[in-house]
Amino acid sequence: MENFDVSVKRFDEFAEEYASRFDNVSAYVEQLTYFCTQIKLDKPAILELACGPGNVTSFLQNCFPESRILGIDLAPKMIEIARIQLPDVDFRVMDVREISLLNSKFDAVMCSFCLPFLSKADTAKLIADCAVCLNPGGVLYVSTMEGNEERAGFETTSFSGDAEIYFNYHRQADLERAFVQSDFEIRQIKLQDYIEPDGSATTDMIFIAVKR
Repeated sequence: MENFDVSVKRFDEFAEEYASRFDNVSAYVEQLTYFCTQIKLDKPAILELACGPGNVTSFLQNCFPESRILGIDLAPKMIEIARIQLPDVDFRVMDVREISLLNSKFDAVMCSFCLPFLSKADTAKLIADCAVCLNPGGVLYVSTMEGNEERAGFETTSFSGDAEIYFNYHRQADLERAFVQSDFEIRQIKLQDYIEPDGSATTDMIFIAVKR
């Protein structure tokens, strides 16, 4: 089983624990709000990648009550929880690496902490795919953890007990390059520490960019 598939299995297995652990998005409300201010439509079409149980989706729906949101995730249990929490949103079980198959255009794409489960190559492809599915002036939000590729590996988490999940790390310079190559204008980059329950810290990176 590939590392990506192991991670998907773990998220499906511990979906309820994840939903409870990360139901509060207040640590990222500043960047989420800025993302929403960059969307210049009252009824935008929004694609959310790796939507999980819908925690960020709820924030988006509150900002844009008349929006059309499509949330995708590869863990069926996550989608099941999301559909219960937000019955008016279109949630689907789907691989983020296959969004080109949607053949739809969106005004914004939300990609909150999906990249830790994608390789450097898959990440560059995802950003390029987002550029294709966004309308001109469309907004892209990407968050991940900063670090060298060599740091990648299986780790325990605050929601999965002793079961480990494979995490990838990404460098800021590599992501900036991927945005530029896909013709995005980066509007904001925010780095902030995330303190784990055991006291250790990782550095979160949040990018907000607009398609030229």
